[in-house]
Amino acid sequence: MKLNFVGTGNLTRFFLECLRGKYEFGFILSRNFDRAKSLAERYEAIPSALDYGEELEGTVFVLVPDRYIGEVSKKLRVKPNTVLIHCSGFLPSTVFSREHRASLHPNFSFSNLEKALEARHEIIFGVEGDEEGVKVAVQIAKDISGRFFIVPTDRKVEYHLAAVMASNFPVALMYLAKKIYSQLGLQDPDYLIYTLLKGVLESAKEMGVERALTGPVKRGDWLVVEEEGRVFEKLFGERTVYDGVVTILKEVAEGERGKTEENER
Repeated sequence: MKLNFVGTGNLTRFFLECLRGKYEFGFILSRNFDRAKSLAERYEAIPSALDYGEELEGTVFVLVPDRYIGEVSKKLRVKPNTVLIHCSGFLPSTVFSREHRASLHPNFSFSNLEKALEARHEIIFGVEGDEEGVKVAVQIAKDISGRFFIVPTDRKVEYHLAAVMASNFPVALMYLAKKIYSQLGLQDPDYLIYTLLKGVLESAKEMGVERALTGPVKRGDWLVVEEEGRVFEKLFGERTVYDGVVTILKEVAEGERGKTEENER
């Protein structure tokens, strides 16, 4: 199967590196021909500008920002039975408005390409599409990590929300924690936050997310919880975020206590 790529960013480079030697590479297309040429020379592909109108066959990865996927795909000339794939976690493959389509979303941050390549065998892909598209996307996922699951087309937004909550929401809370540490004069708050989260993540991996919970909510230290809520409000001007998180942590703690009581019967 021949693979073609639209776009020259980290995702394109990731797939080229992971799939080199396993597939034949066709065209690499970009609005910037020089970038396409540089990448094509490295991976024995053919460079092309998007407006050259090359006729593509096999599989075409459309790796551009979400807002451009539909628009760019309409400009492509593809042979019958060519499969179009994008890697958006939010958009379903129906953005292509054709058959033979799929979305193949890697659950990993690609801000650092080297880290992504180092972790390639651990990456779990969310796969969605029609029958032919899913078949191709699953095979590619198998060739990279062997880890994937099928996402219903009508639930892509829920799927992406979960990914955003897991990968982005903690950054917001780390940012607030860093503000406090910095006000206290800590010289390297980023490292301290990293060490805290590393322990939590290792526990979540070994025991499950719920059992990774520690701290005053789990212990039922409600005087501590309330006093720290007042300090949060003083520092940040409101406590809606704090109270919302505490409510969720109560649910986690109560669920774990319920399991413990059930096991002790």
